[in-house]
Amino acid sequence: MSSSKIVIATLGSHSALQILKGAKDEGFRTALVCLKRRLGLYSRFKKLIDEMILVDSFAEVVSPEVQERLLSLNAVLIPHGSLVEYVDLETIEKRFKVPIFGNKYILRWEADRALKERLLREAGARTPRVYSSIDEVDKTVIVKLPGAKGGRGYFIASRSSEIRRRLEALKVSEDQVFIQEYVLGVTAYAHFFYSPLSGELELIGMDRRYETNADGLGRLPASVQLEARPELSFLVVGNIPVVLRESLLEEVFRVGDGLVEASKKLVPPGFIGPFCIEGAYDGEGNFYVFEFSARIVAGTNIYVYGSPYTWLIYDEPMSMGRRIAREIKRASEEGRLEALIT
Repeated sequence: MSSSKIVIATLGSHSALQILKGAKDEGFRTALVCLKRRLGLYSRFKKLIDEMILVDSFAEVVSPEVQERLLSLNAVLIPHGSLVEYVDLETIEKRFKVPIFGNKYILRWEADRALKERLLREAGARTPRVYSSIDEVDKTVIVKLPGAKGGRGYFIASRSSEIRRRLEALKVSEDQVFIQEYVLGVTAYAHFFYSPLSGELELIGMDRRYETNADGLGRLPASVQLEARPELSFLVVGNIPVVLRESLLEEVFRVGDGLVEASKKLVPPGFIGPFCIEGAYDGEGNFYVFEFSARIVAGTNIYVYGSPYTWLIYDEPMSMGRRIAREIKRASEEGRLEALIT
């Protein structure tokens, strides 16, 4: 693609506003693939959007018409969770002609639980036990449904009969779910940016998720909880800033560095740009990593003006969206765009 007059594009969901704002801050024109039903929402932020491509579903981003439009704009597409959730990965890997920022092949490793566990083990991360069969469950576990649905449908159980009952109600087969030991502790999600241009790993921010009645349950007295027996939901509705004790940062960076090196080995060229490690600190202060996301995560939205960690590196506001745009800008100026896009 041409390095001049690049347009930064994304899907109208997840972290789009932050991506668009960051692109504008770095002097880029922008394009938004927007659902027709969300036109009213994104029209409120029209100063961030130069080109609007309206679609009925995000799956249309791979259609010849939308691809041709993006190619004519000289666009680079910034992937986020909605691309992973709503677009077939094989199509993205083999038939999508629009340049994608980052390593599009590593998105499959995020979506496939077995591949994800393999990468985490290769990185040397401490991970919770994974159960290959419902019948093996012997303690409290979290049962996760496939896809990037923001925790929708996840549930906690401690008996195999309970798991089967819930799956039957959800109309989900046993071979579709991922069963993982539940780590009782404080969750923390670290947002990293790896630059192939500098070879440096930056911590952009951290957050916790606010998850519907899993968090709201604490407002009910124990007697009411026992009587009501509410079904927990982990649907994410928002994010809360987190700043770790400084002594804990060393291990977070160790895991981040380990994932960068493991990804280079298993999914070359490895991580490019944003990724997130998602974990929890148990009662002994041990950090267990139960997930990673191989692209920008919605938790970065709370740091549109930068985080305590970016202020340690930059003397200006730096969101993840702007950090992506700055990397593209630098690569364009240095003639190294091929190091950032697939």
